[in-house]
Amino acid sequence: MRREVDNRNRDCEFNGPYAGRDMYITMYQDSEREFVVTHNADIKPVSYFTGRETELEELRQRIEEGRKSVLVSGMGGIGKTHICRKLFEEYLNKHADGENIPFRHIGYIEYNGDMGSSLQKCLKFKEQDNPEQNQAAAWKELEYLASDGKLLLFVDNVNVLIGEDAGLNWLKQIPGAVVLTSRRTSFSKEFEPFKVGFLDTEQCKEIYERIRYKDSGKKVSEEEIPDLEYVIEEMAAWHTITVEFLAHLAETKHWTVKELRNELESKGFRLEYKDEEDKVINIQEEYEKLYDLSVLMEAEKNILEAFSVFPYIPLETEICNQWLLSDAGASKDDDVLMGLYRKGWLQFDMKQESYVMHPVFGQFIYEKCKPKIGKHVGLIDACKKSLDIRLHDSALRCQKFIPFGEKIDEKLGMSNEYTYMIRLYICLLRFDIKEYECAEEIYKKISKGISYKNNAVDVGFCIIAAGGFMKRGEYKKAEKLYRASLRIRKRTHARNSLEIADSYISLASAYRKLGEHKKAEHAFIKGIRICETTQREPCLDDLLVYCMAALGLWEQKKYEDALMYFLKAFRISFTKSESDIPTPEGQIIAQFMHDSFIKCNPNGNYLQWLDEKIHEIWSNS
Repeated sequence: MRREVDNRNRDCEFNGPYAGRDMYITMYQDSEREFVVTHNADIKPVSYFTGRETELEELRQRIEEGRKSVLVSGMGGIGKTHICRKLFEEYLNKHADGENIPFRHIGYIEYNGDMGSSLQKCLKFKEQDNPEQNQAAAWKELEYLASDGKLLLFVDNVNVLIGEDAGLNWLKQIPGAVVLTSRRTSFSKEFEPFKVGFLDTEQCKEIYERIRYKDSGKKVSEEEIPDLEYVIEEMAAWHTITVEFLAHLAETKHWTVKELRNELESKGFRLEYKDEEDKVINIQEEYEKLYDLSVLMEAEKNILEAFSVFPYIPLETEICNQWLLSDAGASKDDDVLMGLYRKGWLQFDMKQESYVMHPVFGQFIYEKCKPKIGKHVGLIDACKKSLDIRLHDSALRCQKFIPFGEKIDEKLGMSNEYTYMIRLYICLLRFDIKEYECAEEIYKKISKGISYKNNAVDVGFCIIAAGGFMKRGEYKKAEKLYRASLRIRKRTHARNSLEIADSYISLASAYRKLGEHKKAEHAFIKGIRICETTQREPCLDDLLVYCMAALGLWEQKKYEDALMYFLKAFRISFTKSESDIPTPEGQIIAQFMHDSFIKCNPNGNYLQWLDEKIHEIWSNS
């Protein structure tokens, strides 16, 4: 059936990553599109959001006047994200109340280092039959949404220069309002700077009270106000995230304001700024005075170190448990993550059930602790598994972990084989989602350190990189790498090992794609013979191997040999079925068997032959 193609934006002028490509992309009908076009429609500012009325009004005015794009800039920890979340929430509420607003659609993107993958993760778009086209579909959807100039798009936490990301660069041309948050003070002439200043003392006091007293409505007593003002103005210097942290600290320790002030004074805690830049110049040193390792459990310290090497992207609670608890020597019942949230070290999103560490804390802990790879082997192994597309249904499941893998690789060091494998899996994922230039760049960097000697890392590199080149259609490169993996395995494994069989079968697949059918047949037969000598139950992987071998023989017009391998595959399919009917794969194989049988026996009775074979299969099972 022909796919529906809804390219209403075809006449619009775009110069984006997918502009001008007449791809067979299935898109939403207009009736299917909602006001909020991203999955995180429930994104909220913090409950203790206060102040910023002036900034909100000015930002609102700029985007409603049709100014193309606005960059919300400012130092870390003063509330850029929450300003944008507040404005997002405001438009959402106005739309729900039926008020007239200048935007047909709004969206909120959490930037993860690559605009394409961020868009694919956050934007609502029609999932394609071919998962490899999903990112293209996301871009097409954004182009259509922006085509009438009535889209408002927030892109949070942009941490690269605009020229470093082609997708991000395209946002300059989008005919709608775009609001970026970043610590960078300038991007390009298209993005109008909008600097975020500090909250005043009264607003900081309100934040402190809401956190310290858990939104109970309780206030700091009159006699404590001078001490609190001193802490806010002279010690925290109106730095929002620091005020929040001190409130969490006081709540955890059950300190009065006087006790908090005394503790800070005893440690000599005081933030300082460069007046001309409004930049904290001693935040690392001052936070270190409060970061008392002796009061934290080893499990807590280990988890904080792990978060310090993560990007500023929320991670689901279940994934946090899988990645972090084994290294920390903790279990879910210990509730270590929630404990760190209550102490102010982590942020927790109740609705999305995810944790994240603010970059200010992340940088401080990373500089203070200098995380060692030996303490985070479980994390690296779990991240590797999350990135391994071979363990999951599609690249979509793995792709969201790429920024985490890249940060772990960067901050824990590529000199060790643990993180080395993470880069390999990222390389394969980039190939799978058709980010070929990025994938090949990673491949080139890795290949410089490959010795092609007797170790599992070299084999892993060869197999994963070859798989990437197979996806790209560069079969000659894949063939060379598969041959290298076979050479290494022959030196390190028994002659009848399944690992050697795997290399033969992979090599045969490359030969077949290259049209070298004789070589493919030879390699397939060697791999299959090894598999058949092992004492194990046939599995669906064997079915695929038999089918590939049969197809290779069919292409050489060796129909009798092809029929033999199709029958082997059919047997596996039939025995894996829960009824008297073969699996869907078996039904397809049966059609190939029919064609092969007729080629070999033009006057034969195929149905009678098939009935005999099915009876034989059931009799032997």
